[in-house]
Order: sequence, then structure tokens, then C-alpha cells
Amino acid sequence: MVELNRRRFLQVSGSLAGLAALGACGSSGDSAARNYLTWWDHQGNQKSLHNKIFTAFARSSGGMKVQYTPRNAEKMGQALQLAKQSNQLPDVHTNAGLAIPVPELIKAGWVAPLDLDDAATARIRSSLLDGVHVFDGKVYSFPQFNFRTYSAATWFNRKLVAKAGLDPDQPPTTYDEFRAAVRKVGRSGGGVYGWVWNGGMTERMEDQVNMLAQAAGFEGGGGTLYRTGEIAYHADPYVTAIEFLVAMSRDRMLMPGATTLNDEIARSRWAAGSAGYFIDGPWCPGVIRQSFPTFADSLGVGPILLPQKGTIRCYAPPQGGTFWLSPTAAPKQRKAANTLLGDYFTTKEYFVDLAGWMPQPPLDLSAVDKSTAYPSWKKLVGWMAKQVFLAPSPVVGNIEVTKAEAESNDVKPGLGDIVQGALSGDVTNVRRALKDLSDKASAARENAVRTARARGAKVSLDDYAFPNWRPGTDFTSDRYHG
Repeated sequence: MVELNRRRFLQVSGSLAGLAALGACGSSGDSAARNYLTWWDHQGNQKSLHNKIFTAFARSSGGMKVQYTPRNAEKMGQALQLAKQSNQLPDVHTNAGLAIPVPELIKAGWVAPLDLDDAATARIRSSLLDGVHVFDGKVYSFPQFNFRTYSAATWFNRKLVAKAGLDPDQPPTTYDEFRAAVRKVGRSGGGVYGWVWNGGMTERMEDQVNMLAQAAGFEGGGGTLYRTGEIAYHADPYVTAIEFLVAMSRDRMLMPGATTLNDEIARSRWAAGSAGYFIDGPWCPGVIRQSFPTFADSLGVGPILLPQKGTIRCYAPPQGGTFWLSPTAAPKQRKAANTLLGDYFTTKEYFVDLAGWMPQPPLDLSAVDKSTAYPSWKKLVGWMAKQVFLAPSPVVGNIEVTKAEAESNDVKPGLGDIVQGALSGDVTNVRRALKDLSDKASAARENAVRTARARGAKVSLDDYAFPNWRPGTDFTSDRYHG
């Protein structure tokens, strides 16, 4: 997705403060005069579910009509920025594309605290964390999804796999098994390729390689080792994962041109029968259900791949909040938004319906079995529930870390750029490129921490290290200061 540069974002928001103040009276009056709620999100595969909820809410006692605007994730950040400039933020929105720490969003007037009733708060209380959802004792948002997920499952066309002489009920689990399976499908005839991928999406590719590295044994996340806080993209698991992908492409096992495709195009070609395998996240069946329903019977899945047989261990930080209330919402819209979010988006019924649309696993995993989701999706969620563990979060450990994050800039070339360069042949020494990234990212972090400290933040490099972290365990709240 498109992300705004942190410093540029804050500069723009600051320069617009006066303009926003001048237009606030007229905008506030317009908001107070209208009898509907405005809602923007980037969850296209949940459009039908949201429309169902909004219709029910509009008909309920004390409800209100909702003007719903689904947006493309890659354009959401820019749309929100334009809305903020003209003082026309939607009453409720997701924050896709705004790569800014929440405290900075609060300070710059992007989000406001919720006022959920006691029943709704009780339903989500166990998932709320200071520094992620709660700030200065106030709840600003809550998670919709569960953290036990990864973006690199091995989806496949069962019919093409069977045609190639493979057992669809025994999907590949290792690099060698995947290579052999892709080769067989690619040689089965009919112009079918073994594997297609969303290689043109730098950020998605980066996320998938981070997960593949964890499965390959990297004891950290996003290049950072949990125990020491060291940034080590150049560690063996990253090199192993990237060299596997490069070898697959070099040996022509990947559909030609796949390194330039986004997920929508790659997935559509796969669903049309042009390739046997497609690496994607758990949301894949949800898209299939809406866009390629006749493909559902052909849908098969395997877990994230390993370099060799072993136990899968992946790690994910706490899920952030999903929906956020704008400070510019008038009192009656604010009241309606809190009722809508609390009475509909925190319930068991909602999570069952959400699971039926097969995005990421819902916050309440017990809802999965009761849902109408495809068997393949339920199988994957069951695997991820055992394979993904809660990672430590520097922000949860020390909220002041957000002040250092606000001072940081993206390092280029990033991990996704390096992977693309390796696939194209422009990067010939993967480990050296990754070591350069580690060094630049380490320097950037040190500079951000130094700058934040100079401005009074109580933060240090030690906040990124968790010596008591252990592989294959959840890093729960009690372990931060234990």
C-alpha cells in the first residue's frame, strides 16, 4: 500500500492546522445537520457483510443510515490526506496508508477516543493493549482480526495438481517438495505453469519473505532479533528464503512476468487455471468466493513452506485497531458510531459472519467452526492457530518508542526492493545487500532514538530487546517487565 513519509506527513498535517481551524465551523455545522454516518474502509472483500450490518443498523431503534465508501488499500492513505486537508474526514475510517504512530495521529487530530458501552467493552477487553489500542486510559480502537496469521500459505488448484499425478491431500511442505510439485504441474501440458506470484508488490513480497524467514528459523520479526534487538536481515534464514525464490525464478518454474504482477492479476490468472500454485494469505478464499466462485471446488491449501521438514514457528505482533473515529464527527454522528461499533462489531455473531467471508482469522477464533467458510480456509486457520505466536512489541513495552518511530524514515532499498532486484538479476550478492540493509536500518533506528531523546522522549535501544523471549511461546503482557 502507499504510505506517507512520516516526517513529510507531520509537516503537511502541521501546515494544514490553520486551514482546518478556519474551516472547522462550516464543516462541523454540515456534519451536525446531516442525518447519516460516513464510513470509509479498504476491506473490499467484506463489502457485502458491511452493507448487511449498515442496513440493519439504519433500521434499528436509535440507528442511522451509513454512507459507505469502500476504497482501494493502495489509495486509502492519499484519500484520507485529501479529506483531512479539506476538513472532510469520514466519521469512521480505517488507517491504511497512514504509517504514523497512533499518538502522533491523535496529536494531529486524525482520531478520537471511543465511548463504547460497558457490554461492548467487556467483550473486547482482553484484546486491548496500552500503546496499541488504549492511550492515556482511553480506548481509541480495537482489533477485528487475530494476530495468529501469516501471508505466505501455499494455495493450489486441486484439479491441476491431481492431473499432474500429485496427491491434493498431501500438499508440499518443504522447498524441495514445492520445487518438485511445481515442476510436475508445469510439465503436465495444456500451457499450464507451475507457479504464479504477486512479485510486483514490493510490500507484500517483503511481508511474505519476513514470514518465510521466520519459518526458516529467524528468531525475530521484520529483520529484528527479539532477544537482542539486533537488526539482522543478513542472517541465514533470510538468505535461504530469498535464494529459494530466486532459484525457482531462474529455473523458469515461475510464470513469465509474475515478478511484475500485483495480487489481483496473479490470483485471477491462477483461478483461471493458468498455474497450479499461488502463495498468498488467508484472505485468498474470500476473494475467490466473490470474484471466482466456480473455482471454489478446486481450492487446496498447504502451510507456509520450510527449508526442510520440521516444526513451523512464526511470530506476529499484537493486532492494531481496525476502525477509528474522527474528531470532526458531530455529537450525534459520534454517538451513532459508538453504538454501531459496539453493538455490531464486537459480538460473537459478527465474528461468525466475518469468518464466513474468509479474510484474516477473526479476533474470536471460536467463531471459525460455526461459520460458512470453505474447509480449506478453516484448515489453514487451524494450522495458524498452532503455528503463529504472539511477538513482543517495543511499543507495548514502552509507549515512548512511538516518539522514536515518528522520527524515523524508511530505509531504501528495503527488503522488498532487494528481493525484486535478486529476482531480476540486478542484485547478485544477496547476503551483502541484506547486510547493507541491516547496517542502514540500525543507523536509522539509532538516529531516531537519539533525536527523540533530545526532544525529551524516555526511550533507548534497549527497548527493542527482550532477553526473556523464548521461541514457540506467546509474549504476553506480564512478560514485558518480568
